[in-house]
Amino acid sequence: MNRPTLRGFVSTFLLVVFVCAACGVQAADWPCWHGANRNGLSSETGLLRTWDENTFASPCWKNTTIGQTMNGVAVVGNLVYTIGTKGGAECVFLIDNETGKTIRSTPIGKAGGGKSKFPVQRSTPTFYKDRIYAVSSGGNVVAMMAGNLAPIWTRNMVTTMGGVLPQGGYCESPYIDGKWAIVCPGGPAASMVAVDRHWGANAWIANAGMCAGYTSMMKASFGREHQYVSFSADGLFGVKVRGKGQVRWRYDGSAHESGYNPVPPIWFGQTLLTSSAAGTGCIWVQKDGDAFKTTEVWFDEKLKIPAGEMLKVNDCVYACNDEYGLFCFDYKTGKVLWTDKSLFAEAFEEEIDESKTRKTRKTSSLDPVPESVAVNSPLMAQIIMPPMGMQGPGPIAPAGKNMKKKKKVAPPEVPKCMGSMTYAEGLIYLRTSMGELVLLEASRDKCIIRGRITAEQIPQMRPGLAVTPVIANGYLYLREGGTLYCFDIRDKSRKEGSKNPDDASKNGGGNGSKPLPGMPDSPNKKRRPGPSVG
Repeated sequence: MNRPTLRGFVSTFLLVVFVCAACGVQAADWPCWHGANRNGLSSETGLLRTWDENTFASPCWKNTTIGQTMNGVAVVGNLVYTIGTKGGAECVFLIDNETGKTIRSTPIGKAGGGKSKFPVQRSTPTFYKDRIYAVSSGGNVVAMMAGNLAPIWTRNMVTTMGGVLPQGGYCESPYIDGKWAIVCPGGPAASMVAVDRHWGANAWIANAGMCAGYTSMMKASFGREHQYVSFSADGLFGVKVRGKGQVRWRYDGSAHESGYNPVPPIWFGQTLLTSSAAGTGCIWVQKDGDAFKTTEVWFDEKLKIPAGEMLKVNDCVYACNDEYGLFCFDYKTGKVLWTDKSLFAEAFEEEIDESKTRKTRKTSSLDPVPESVAVNSPLMAQIIMPPMGMQGPGPIAPAGKNMKKKKKVAPPEVPKCMGSMTYAEGLIYLRTSMGELVLLEASRDKCIIRGRITAEQIPQMRPGLAVTPVIANGYLYLREGGTLYCFDIRDKSRKEGSKNPDDASKNGGGNGSKPLPGMPDSPNKKRRPGPSVG
């Protein structure tokens, strides 16, 4: 019997590492909302550097069977997941990434979970290992098999978690962290809830006393403590990962008093950047004894981003609003570095009315979480104390006569200048509210446009807030209402390795420097395999 030698073991280990590294380079999936790291940044390389009529070809495929909604897209290997409407129900759709045809669809709830005139992002399915997790606008949290969308369990955030349905319906994309599926039902008794991702049983409830917002949560680290952070209707709050629902801090300085806060915050280091129609601010979350406190690094109430997205690249943040159009500002100081109104020329032809937006903002909330809070959800109103291991920092008490009711405030006016953005390889893919898809260079100095796609080329593009563009495995996925497009944006000239930039431009654009990783070796080998369909 031959015994393995140390040299043989090392050779085998290095081979395995090499193969894994190669697979990692070739594949850059987009498994959930805002990508693998929930920051809108893609690791894709080898993409087109400019767009024109020749380089931006017709779509590889388009799917018109997913219904008129604003739900996002998740891409895993040869499979695409999104949520749409079919037969009066919201469904998760499983789409073949090679042909664009719908393989299966599974209902997750009734269509339309709320009423609101404000354009908010909806939900994106989350892929984790062999399962898909999705949230309906009515609050159903559903786990299903990724290969065939067979349902495993369903929980409702209102009836089984104690949440309060927001006016515009739930727009959250579930966050999966190890054994937990984490969502934010909202309301005074269930601001955040973790359920067992295998069976759906409640693991813990975080009681921050805040209603559900219109964006999705993230995971961040402050000092040596990991926390789940959510931008709710009432402000930001952080929950300790290993604290069984322990709320560590709250901040409402940049939350709009109407509760409409659809812009996802940005986490960087020990700070968070957050914005709404009330203004934009950067806060420092720091340890204060056994607790945490928030300190404003800077705040600018004139720098308002009522809707759309912010995208951070290095120390620069890119966004759109009705004052500047497209603009770039410094993350550390809030100083506006440049503005460009050319992409929103139509919006600036008329005077923008801001009379109905809020002029003043709230102060920072550093008070501890109250010992008791009002409960007005169907389930939790009958509960005085939740089960052990599931309560937040204090007991849950029924609403009393002395409890102050929150004053209803009209939402801010729908902005004319909005943008949904994704970043890859030094470029920003911007879908504007004017009905255009724009390719920009991520520049700190000025606005550099490298290509514009109009409604003439994609007739389904309409004015208004749109779904975030998705970049995965060399392809661009663009959802326009009831149509999902897939475009090949790989730069063939860079794959060939042309040394002459002029020749590279003639062959479809590119920098012509050298081949870059991230592109399949064969034109027919588009993407790596995803979950088995069956």
